[in-house]
Amino acid sequence: MEVAKRNYGVDVSSYQDSNVANYSGAKFAIVKVSEGLDYRNPKAGSQVSTAKDSGMLPMAYHYGRFSSNSNVAVQEANYAVNSAKAVGLNAGSYLALDYEQGSGNETGGNAGDNTTAILAFLDTIVNAGYQPLLYSGAALFKSKIDTGKVLAKYPNCLWVASYPVSGAVSKPDFGYFPSMDGVAIWQFTDNWRGLNVDGNISLIDLKTDGKPVAQPSKPTIKQSTPQSWVDDIGDTWYKEEGKFYPNGTINIRYGARTTSDIIGTVTKGDCVKYDAYSRHGGYVWIRQPRADGEPGFLVCRQGNDPWGRFE
Repeated sequence: MEVAKRNYGVDVSSYQDSNVANYSGAKFAIVKVSEGLDYRNPKAGSQVSTAKDSGMLPMAYHYGRFSSNSNVAVQEANYAVNSAKAVGLNAGSYLALDYEQGSGNETGGNAGDNTTAILAFLDTIVNAGYQPLLYSGAALFKSKIDTGKVLAKYPNCLWVASYPVSGAVSKPDFGYFPSMDGVAIWQFTDNWRGLNVDGNISLIDLKTDGKPVAQPSKPTIKQSTPQSWVDDIGDTWYKEEGKFYPNGTINIRYGARTTSDIIGTVTKGDCVKYDAYSRHGGYVWIRQPRADGEPGFLVCRQGNDPWGRFE
């Protein structure tokens, strides 16, 4: 079964409806099957079967409580595999690790130990024939998990939660999409269409008859392979082609510093085509190719707050 990118999905646990067909418009359902070593979602069987009956792609997730303990991570992974099989999700299905702070899981250790334990979990479910996903919030991904190491082994496996406001949301605001590589699924709201269920959107094609189709993880990026480099002043740049529409007037500068000379401006309604981005100094900068061969640089975000929209 396959779900193309840019389709909506839900993730559910025992707090949501047993019949996921009630979440009309969803093309995939990620069902909590287990937690730690001693909990299984009593509604998981019904949620998986109703997803199948309604034509949704069923997937599973396990809430990890192993913190940074690799030995316990392997035990939990085996428990998750058995829990998925028990509700009819066999090898070839997606099985996500939900790794976040709370409910007995401690993420405050160093990123290296956390990542080693996470990979121990993912390795175990992959050896059992499942396709791996790793869920967490954008902030924790960036501070307590070495996503580069995870993605080097399992490309496009991230399922990231990032949304600016609570309340009913029907569609994602791509201007708020976190600047991250390797994202397969974006959880963009905790109340999709007012149905009191998390809303997600697929950013790659999702397939259960093989590995996910290798595609860019960010919306509207047209690049065959990720590329990055460090410039002469030590800033890391990432190849990315896209369009940026500013909300107001932004200076175009000779370099990617707020102290660099201003060589032009863009205003609301302009379309800025860019070919690379860099995050440093509290800003996200994009590089604009120019006719004279010398690129211009402008800020598109301050922290995670966008200064416009992306396409």
